[in-house]
Amino acid sequence: MSQVPDLSLDLRGEHCPYNAIATLETLETMKPGQLLEVVTDCSQSVNGIPEDTRAKGYDCLAVEQHGSLFRFLIRVPA
Repeated sequence: MSQVPDLSLDLRGEHCPYNAIATLETLETMKPGQLLEVVTDCSQSVNGIPEDTRAKGYDCLAVEQHGSLFRFLIRVPA
């Protein structure tokens, strides 16, 4: 994906539900239109992060798997 995130959150080694909580807390500090990248190795995040961010009104643009890592791109709505 060619989009460059404004902020990257490395949650490797952390487990649910902390990954979703940390993601939402970080998104709350960001400005409209900004893009957050989240990287985690918790497979449960594949469902949790997109569902939780969409429920709060954020745009989960991408969910990618790279080996044991998962990468999410989430935009704060303008």
